[in-house]
Parts: sequence; C-alpha cells; structure tokens
Amino acid sequence: MYSKAQFLLKLFLLAAFAGGCTAGIATQTNRISTENHLSRLLVQNQLPAPETIKSIQLYRKGNAGNPPIIELGSSRKLILSFDELTALSGQFRIIFSHHDQNWNSSNIPQDWYLDGINELIIGGGTKNQRSTPNYFHYEAEFPSNQLQFKISGNYMLHVIDFSTGTRLFSLPFFVTENAGEMRSWVETKYNTGPRGEAIDRPFSEFIYPKFIGFPQFDLSFYFAQNRFWGDAKKSQNYDFSEEDRAQFHLSEENAYPSNFDFIGLRLNEFSVDGQNIIDWLPEKNPPEIVLREDILNFTSDPAASWGTIFNNPKNTPDARYANVRFRFQDGGQFSASQGVYLVGDFNQWLLSEENKLAYNEDSGYWETQALIKQGLYTYKYAMKDGDDGIDDLSLSDTITRQNQEYTGLVYFQDPDYGYQRLLQAQIFPSGSR
Repeated sequence: MYSKAQFLLKLFLLAAFAGGCTAGIATQTNRISTENHLSRLLVQNQLPAPETIKSIQLYRKGNAGNPPIIELGSSRKLILSFDELTALSGQFRIIFSHHDQNWNSSNIPQDWYLDGINELIIGGGTKNQRSTPNYFHYEAEFPSNQLQFKISGNYMLHVIDFSTGTRLFSLPFFVTENAGEMRSWVETKYNTGPRGEAIDRPFSEFIYPKFIGFPQFDLSFYFAQNRFWGDAKKSQNYDFSEEDRAQFHLSEENAYPSNFDFIGLRLNEFSVDGQNIIDWLPEKNPPEIVLREDILNFTSDPAASWGTIFNNPKNTPDARYANVRFRFQDGGQFSASQGVYLVGDFNQWLLSEENKLAYNEDSGYWETQALIKQGLYTYKYAMKDGDDGIDDLSLSDTITRQNQEYTGLVYFQDPDYGYQRLLQAQIFPSGSR
C-alpha cells in the first residue's frame, strides 16, 4: 500500500514528466465536452449522444430495468446497448474514466483504477431486417477477463468512433464496495412545495465500516431521484453524534418534489389502438405514428409513477423505428417565446432545439416529432427556467404524491490515495420507513 507521501510524490512525477495516463487518453480521443446541457439525466462532463445514435441503455446484466451499479470484485456485469442509424456496419472503441462524487475527473493514473487495457472494441452489429431507416444494433458486456475495475467510485464510459477517433457519447455508472450498513427511508410532507405540492425528504442511516477514522471529514452523502443522476443532491444535514454511525437527510428547502410524474408511451406494436396511437402511416418514409393529444392536467395515458419497465426499446432484429408525432394542448397558457420541449427516455431527457414544440394554429396544439423505436418509454413536457434551469413541474399532471425511486450514495475520501471511494449505493422507494 502507498503512504500519503508516496501518493503525492507519484502525482508530482507524473505531472512533471508525462502529464499522467488519463491526460494521454484524452489527448488521443478528443477531450470530453464540458458544455452544459439542460437535462436532469446527464451528469457534469457527460457528452450526450448525436442524432444518429438511438435507443441507448446501460444496465446491470439480468434485467434491463436494473440500475447501472455493480459491486467491486463481484461477478456482476454491465450491458451497454445502442443503435446507430446507418446503412453500413461500424466499429467503436469504449474507454473508461474515474470521477469524484461531482463527476469531475479523479486525476489518478489509469492503472490505479483499471486492471487491463482501457479499451473495448465492438463492431459488426446486428442489422435490422426492415428498412427506413436502416440501423445496426450493438451490445457490449463488461467487466471482462481483459478489463477489471480495481477501485470503487463514479465511472464514465466513452464511446468513440473507431475510424475517426470522434467521441460520440458517454454514460455514467457506479462501482460500490458495499461497505458498512445502510438503512434508508422517505418522509413525505404535504402542501409544502412552491405550488402547494407534496415534497419528499429522503433519510439514511449509515453504520461505518471499521476503517473509517474521521467520518465528519472523510464522508459525504448524496441522494438521486428516479435515476436522474445529473440532479443528485448533496446532503447538508447530518448527525455524527453516535459513535458508530451517521444519519443524513435532505432539508425541506432541498427536498425533491413528490408529485414528479410521467406519461407512459407504449409502442410495442405500431398499429392503431384507439388509446395511445390514433393513426399509423406506414407509407411514409420513415413511417409515422400520431399519438392521442396530451392535455394540460389531463394526460391521455398517465403513468404517474416511475417504473423499471420503461426505457426499454425492443432489441430484436425486426424492431422498427417511426417518426412519432406528439401533440400537446396547453389551454392557451403559454407563448412561443417561452418554449415547450419534449423530454423522455428516447432523447436522454434533453432540452434541445430538436425537441422543441412548435405551435400549430390549424390544430391548436403544440407539436413535434421524434424518431423512436418500438418499446416502452416515459416522457414529459418541460420549459426552461432561466438560462440553466428546467421547469418540468408546471406542465405536470398532478400536485398529489406519486411513487418515486431514490438512490442513496455514501462517498469516502481516501486519506492515503486522495480519491473518492463509493461505499454504498442503495435503491429505495418513497413510502419506505
């Protein structure tokens, strides 16, 4: 084991002579974009996918609804899955980086966090059996015999075009030590939010493992709602009065809305069902689907609670894509200058110009289209809140409490090596006690 002095000496030598292994990787493959993207899902320094990459999933092997969390040293695997809209098969490199609890680079040498070559190559892909549009489906599984993670923490994978070296997109995941013991619950307080809605305050109790010497200085605690990792919140309220444990929670001012709801999009079959899909136009290129209109405070197909059955595109070779037309009726409450955006599982919950709705004076609806694969999804309508905020509650369907999922995260600042270890990552529902 290195001492703290040895750790500092090694960092000094790396900076003086080579700039470090991680810097070399960034130079070869273009540096990670630091542009701010409006999305509750994307974490700091994460690069969103281009329009040619669709149906992205990253989950723990066994079920597509599993979170992207594995335990250090276990046999658990993560599955990366995505489509590229193209008529030609491609090839991709996948590399990995280690980050602190705020998704800044850990700035530690690669051989400290990775055993093996920091590269997975995937290519070939599975060609779809239907045209318009053409696409290839790709999957990768890791860790493997050639690539193992040596320490816990926040990680990011980066998908790079093999031929050009262009970084296409990145995704966060977690490697936990499952050290110590953790118990979590949620307290809901009604009629407390800015619009009179209910709020959720997640709480946790963490019993320290024996190697924790100074918990007040070396531990930090975070919560995330519904796996929106980019909207994780640090707990500023904690109690270290008991010798072997800490309790931490979110304050009322920093609580999550308990009424965060979703609209379910069920596209397993591209056919008129009279409830979700009211028109199917297979003669168009690509084919087009028209959804029943969504009405402010009265969705046509509510799926108020977050669930793991969604964000689940169909991955069989005969699965098709279609331009899905969304229509939203706001009752005349909003103007074009405000802007209304479609956000959902199919576009990384990203507020972008491509997802902005335009007002159709003939129909009286705000409308937009998105190219979406057969499957199950959730979505919402959102507006910008200032220059860098998201308002996805003004257009919500309810102010009453809904079921939410929370993740509690416990980080340890390693005093010898200077990086953030992830001791616990616990999933728990609202309503738990």
